[in-house]
Amino acid sequence: MNSDQIKLIEETLDHKNSKIPVALIADSPWIPGYCGHTFIDYYANTKLFIEDNQKIIRDFPHAIFIPGWWVEYGMTAEPSGFGCSLCFYDDNLPHLRPLTEDLDKAREVFGNIHTPDPKVDGVMPLLLNQQRIYQPIMEAQGEEVYMVCARGPFTVASHMFTVTQLLMLMMMDPDTASVLLEKTTQMVIDWLNAQLENVKTAKAIMVLDDVCGYFSPDDFQTLCQPYMQRVFDAFPGYRHFFHNDFTSNSCYSHLEEMGVDAFNFTHMEDIAASRKLAGKKVVLMGNVPPMLLVNDTPENVYKATKEIVEKYIAENGSHHGLLLSTGGGLPMGAKKENIDALIAAVDDINKTLYP
Repeated sequence: MNSDQIKLIEETLDHKNSKIPVALIADSPWIPGYCGHTFIDYYANTKLFIEDNQKIIRDFPHAIFIPGWWVEYGMTAEPSGFGCSLCFYDDNLPHLRPLTEDLDKAREVFGNIHTPDPKVDGVMPLLLNQQRIYQPIMEAQGEEVYMVCARGPFTVASHMFTVTQLLMLMMMDPDTASVLLEKTTQMVIDWLNAQLENVKTAKAIMVLDDVCGYFSPDDFQTLCQPYMQRVFDAFPGYRHFFHNDFTSNSCYSHLEEMGVDAFNFTHMEDIAASRKLAGKKVVLMGNVPPMLLVNDTPENVYKATKEIVEKYIAENGSHHGLLLSTGGGLPMGAKKENIDALIAAVDDINKTLYP
């Protein structure tokens, strides 16, 4: 992000923005294909990574990309530290193999694994080194890393054991589940801290965890919130972004208590109802249906975006508290003309706003 974009994000988080930002989560599901490169080339070729991130900034100057210049290999960073093996492909995201899928072996497997050191374990040291390489290049172009990111404790655990098995473990053997989640929670905190040692410009963290959205509101508060809140509480001096685009609103009423500043949520939840559930303080980051950008026309994208923003303003009483985004990250195949239409709809609404 450049300084003007950072200023606008900060003003929006303080509910003092004069216009609505377009803030889009951009990472490897979308960027390589959009730029005409393979996933492996995007991950492994420094020159292409730089060129591709420069291209999306040039192509969409009115969009703020979250987190911006994100150094990641799909969802592999944290689980690889625990020993999950990885498969890389030219035409798709990397795949992780779980440590076990056997409930009967969970106590032994998860009881014996160590909590990784991000500086030496898995692919995390490679990602940290890439951060160090890219930062001076970005800064020479007037860009800064505004935030660092990590997958949340439940998402990390689900890659180590599969989602279904993790949910069963939490119900059938909560003590073993607690052993696993204690380790993944500490891993998330350590991984964010390792990145913050690298990135002195960072003002925010983002935690991405869809799996904690599988629970009911009561179960979320009892089973999930303590772990999620521990992560956010570990970073009191930073803005807290939370991504959970699972098709459930179970966490919404707990966001403020968790210390979330901005929440990226599913397009399956109505934005006006979500505003009510989340309360006034949390900034909503959403929630245009992502696949509209792949499968629909620019006219329909423009119309849908405008309707979402207008509904939000009607419910909220003002434009404050909104980062207009998709309900999740930019999907594979999102088209330039459709992203342009989303941006144009917000630009047109911004012309009508008063500070």
